[in-house]
Amino acid sequence: MILTKQSQHIMKICLAISTLSSGGAERNACLLGNYLSKENSVSILTFQKNKDCFYSISKEIKILNLNLLNNNQNFLSKIYNFLKRIYSINLNLRTRKPDVLISFLETMNITVLISSLFIKSIKIKIISDRNNPEKSERPILNLILKTIFYRFCSYLVLQTKGITKMYKFLNKSKIKIIQNTITEDIKCRNIKIFNKKLKFISVGRLEKQKGYDVLIEALYLLKKKNINFQCDIYGVGSQQKIIKEMIDRYELNNFIFLKGVSNNILHLYHKYDLYILSSRFEGFPNSLLEALAARVVSVSSNCNFGPTEIISNNRTGIIFKNNNPKDLFEKLYRIISNKKKYLYISKNLEKKFNLKKYNTEKFEKWKKLIQID
Repeated sequence: MILTKQSQHIMKICLAISTLSSGGAERNACLLGNYLSKENSVSILTFQKNKDCFYSISKEIKILNLNLLNNNQNFLSKIYNFLKRIYSINLNLRTRKPDVLISFLETMNITVLISSLFIKSIKIKIISDRNNPEKSERPILNLILKTIFYRFCSYLVLQTKGITKMYKFLNKSKIKIIQNTITEDIKCRNIKIFNKKLKFISVGRLEKQKGYDVLIEALYLLKKKNINFQCDIYGVGSQQKIIKEMIDRYELNNFIFLKGVSNNILHLYHKYDLYILSSRFEGFPNSLLEALAARVVSVSSNCNFGPTEIISNNRTGIIFKNNNPKDLFEKLYRIISNKKKYLYISKNLEKKFNLKKYNTEKFEKWKKLIQID
């Protein structure tokens, strides 16, 4: 059973994640930690130096920073830092003796499973992969390490059914599907008509994965149809200069705006007419889920993994062909030209997304996993 703080023995739960900066995994780690801390003693273990957290976190949670975020370039330095991380995590876990260990993202998952191999005080080890394994920086090495060490977990939590095919090396009974939770402090769109100047929003890191080149080409075609619109892109990344140059080249400076990172994004979605996800691949698109929860009609690629499991095409959103600017343009043009369909999808979003009910279902699934017999 799960022991509450009023019980004689409090369950000790340790969550492990590389940083508490902005990101989908980070947000969900914080949300889960906040929920579990109501009845348990919760700590969060990170590799970062300071105690800064991008998301709201309960005062009941103890943050443990190991200061091991080194950007090592050469092979020997990487090996040394990896071993240092294993030693530091092992020492911390032996000292704190958690009953339950929950880790997020594959690099941390592998590190934590190695570090905790011979720590008997940990009754349950849960790991959660959040990205598409095929698109990791070292897919072959990571697959080898996962095949060896993931078998030591109690459960592997994934966000979509589609991605389970990447884990044939693991016993099916260990794999659990739990979609991400959403912060309930989110403003919902109540207006069912378009702004005079159409407003689009896209949220994500400025990386090739997110397909912003596809988005820009589609919006260029929309501009040629003399559609009056503004598209705000929230995020930062290594492709920022390339994306800015592409916006300049297509003469879209007065249409597309790079807004950087916003820590108030959940209060911004409702101001927009459409959300656009142009990603080439995903693990689970948190921003798409947030936009839908804010009742913003969304247009998404059918990339692996997530969108087609989150959106019911033409009922709760619009799906376009992955990596296809022309199809994205056509879907955008069609929805903004059909107010009846836009209203139909908006009303369906109201019915589907009861935030409190949605989050409770997901948290209850997590709660079930950490039950100790």
